[in-house]
Amino acid sequence: MFSVRNSPALLVAFFCLASHAQVPEVPSRGYVAGHDPSTIIKCKDRYYSFSTGQGILSKSSADKVFWSPGPQVFNSVPAWTTNAVPGFDGTFWAPDIQFFNNKYYLYYSVSSWGSQVSAIGLATSPTLDPTDPTYQWTDQGIVIQSTNGSAYNTIDPALIWDASGNFWMVFGSYWNGIYLVELNTTTGLRIGPNSPTFRLASQGAIEAAYLYRRGNYYYLFVNWGSCCDGVNSTYNLRVGRSTSVTGPYLDRDGVNLVNGGGTLFQRANGKFSGPGHVGILNEEGREWLGLHYYDANAYAPEYGAYGRATMEIIPLSWTSDNWPVFNNDWSAIYKFDADARDSQGQYSGLLKNSPGIDNDPTRGHILDLNGTNQHVWLPPGVGYGQTYAAVVKWRGGGAWQRIFDFGFDTSRTFMLTPASGDNVLRCDINPGGNLQTLQWNQPLPTNVWTHVAVALDGSRGTLYVNGASVATNTSMTFLPLNVVPQTNHLGRSKFPADPYFNGQFSSFRAYSRALSPTEIIAPIPEIAQPSDNSSWPLGSVVTFSGTATDFADVPIAVTGLTWTVKFIEAGTTNTIFGPSNNLANGSFTLSNDAATTNGFCQIALTATDSIGRRATNFANIYPSTTASTNWSAFYAFNSGAHDSSNRFNGTLLGGASIQNDSLRGNVLNLSGSSQYVSLPMGVGAAQTISGWVKWRGGNNWQRIFDFGLNTQQWFFLTPKDGSGVMQLGITADSTRYNQIIQTDAPFPLNKWTYVTVVMNGREGILYLNGTAVGVNNSVNLFPGDVVANRVYLGRSQFPADAYFNGQLDSLYLNSSAISPNEMMSVFLQPSITARVAGDQVTLSWPDWASAMQLFTSTNLSADNWTEVTNSPVSSNGVFSVTLPMAATRFHRLQWP
Repeated sequence: MFSVRNSPALLVAFFCLASHAQVPEVPSRGYVAGHDPSTIIKCKDRYYSFSTGQGILSKSSADKVFWSPGPQVFNSVPAWTTNAVPGFDGTFWAPDIQFFNNKYYLYYSVSSWGSQVSAIGLATSPTLDPTDPTYQWTDQGIVIQSTNGSAYNTIDPALIWDASGNFWMVFGSYWNGIYLVELNTTTGLRIGPNSPTFRLASQGAIEAAYLYRRGNYYYLFVNWGSCCDGVNSTYNLRVGRSTSVTGPYLDRDGVNLVNGGGTLFQRANGKFSGPGHVGILNEEGREWLGLHYYDANAYAPEYGAYGRATMEIIPLSWTSDNWPVFNNDWSAIYKFDADARDSQGQYSGLLKNSPGIDNDPTRGHILDLNGTNQHVWLPPGVGYGQTYAAVVKWRGGGAWQRIFDFGFDTSRTFMLTPASGDNVLRCDINPGGNLQTLQWNQPLPTNVWTHVAVALDGSRGTLYVNGASVATNTSMTFLPLNVVPQTNHLGRSKFPADPYFNGQFSSFRAYSRALSPTEIIAPIPEIAQPSDNSSWPLGSVVTFSGTATDFADVPIAVTGLTWTVKFIEAGTTNTIFGPSNNLANGSFTLSNDAATTNGFCQIALTATDSIGRRATNFANIYPSTTASTNWSAFYAFNSGAHDSSNRFNGTLLGGASIQNDSLRGNVLNLSGSSQYVSLPMGVGAAQTISGWVKWRGGNNWQRIFDFGLNTQQWFFLTPKDGSGVMQLGITADSTRYNQIIQTDAPFPLNKWTYVTVVMNGREGILYLNGTAVGVNNSVNLFPGDVVANRVYLGRSQFPADAYFNGQLDSLYLNSSAISPNEMMSVFLQPSITARVAGDQVTLSWPDWASAMQLFTSTNLSADNWTEVTNSPVSSNGVFSVTLPMAATRFHRLQWP
């Protein structure tokens, strides 16, 4: 049921209600560190997972999204472990868990690196809730063990019940592969000391098996490759199936897994490097895949490389012929509106050495690199794709410039140059000693906008120019993941002698898979709102809007846009509205009048370009029975710490005062000695924080703000940390994990600077005066996860830290991750002054607005404002530019 109002703001109302069991498909947050996670299991009202670590590590969650650390299973190792495995150091590997006989049965591995002297043990507990008086792990001893010369290696247990009610354990690693043994349904131990084992799979490097029964099949998941080396790990997941728990297990091509078969299920992709050790939770008809991966965006000191071991839980899907599907498609879109932000909010980069953001009359904002030292840094995870496309205007110059260069060093690289030493457009991929190349018969055109793309599928590579295939290499078998990229740049080479790129970027795009020739030239629709995977309360009005360009970034008119709204639940799809053409935006209302179980709403934007090519983009939203909690707070500091909404009024403490500043009027003044502001606890959940700050300097670890509970839970911004740079830090348990963003320098001294912090649950970005200066693409916390009850401006949660010495003004906080463009357009509006001398006029504005651009027009109401190309001069904190006088000429500053 729905109603439609024919107006530019389209309204659709329909029945859409989610039950309490609905969990949005959002990334896991909180304590997600974990290697070899067990199958996720529920006890009472919480979900639990166990993983490799000293004493067996544990974590739990109320919603399968936010995870908190729990106690380790063993405070001291069972006596038998060091007798059975003399090299055992107390680090238990790869546990798995089942519940039966009113107890939880936890199986674990006891081994040492590279050894076949191993054992699998068992511990039981009546509950997993550590606050329950009955909580107590009791070790039951050895289930099965192996010694040098055994047929198998007894590690990596995983449990399954067959269709007849028999209980089995799959296990094994390397040696002769993966094995199965039957267990006693009462004790959980092996049914007999010499009971038969069944060999299920083999392949040189194989381990981490898991069995799952669905319908008439048993599915065997295994890991090929090596683990435990961050992004250098080569883990990839394979699968086969059988109608019998004891096999044979065949892959999709009918090859027995004992003979090396195994259909590829998942490999390194984006930040998900080395995925492995799966487990499946089946709950209320939905299946959830748990696994670990090495987060390519997170540095791991224990490996000396990127790739922190991380647990994730993701909805699992199946094909029509009953094979499992883990859809990890992703894209990263860089439009360079103001910086190197990824519009998908996951792989944002940083501009280096102040490249320009200019305006192109057709494409809008563009990135300009001067060919001297300017470039873009991108996070490691973006290098694990299979298609890369850029719209560039190259000015020419020396050979071996780089459009992009992803890799580790000069021996391991994946790059695209506009002109090689042979003066041809060329793409190289070299994982270390085996170069594979794609090249055109001419260089990239100069001084003209050109679309160039590379697509790799693991068997061939294709190079495209303006949508046409210009080179194909059918022996290009490497993928960027083989290079193990950890240093990714646009415009900069790995070789110091190579020149920097001299030209402009309209966009750069990365895709997880090899796009087809049709997809390469397809339009690019982008949904500005709502945010994908966001939750919306029942009864709320959801506004949608978007735009589109063709593949070369030329805008598509609104007449080429078509919107459709659908409701999808349990495999059933109902079209709620549309298709409707010629709309830039619209809205629909989530009705309170109907019920569903696990449904979601899908907004689709289809773009059609001038010659009829089409493409569709989607945003899924999840109805919630929880009322909207969107809010904002604004502190002008005209008199005290009053919130303009009168909702989050604060208190000046310790002598903090309001003083008059010659530039900004009344501001908050903090002396650096016991003066601070206390705000209500609710405001500590803000995902966007911005405001004007003038820092006078002083000791390290002062706080611009610190929202926390104690010294273990905090979210803070310091102008200078112990290493002498600006730092943003957040944690919900500092004894287990800390997530930080650092810049290259301390906060500016003695000058008003506009600072913005944006946290979206996947990455955090720190801005100064509208320019991103720090990013962490693996910050997975929301500030609300800290549950702060001490919300301070100018004071630390740590008593020994110095108080802030400086001033604050116009502090804005919002419960959502607000676009920096929105922030800048509202709060960063400098004034222009004009001084006339003869036939010239000198325009001046504050130099904090260095990222803004000067435009001119002869008519205030006109749309044809053009950029002033004269370069401003900076002196004493002021930018100025001198221009010829002209009749009826207007000027304005605007953000890119």
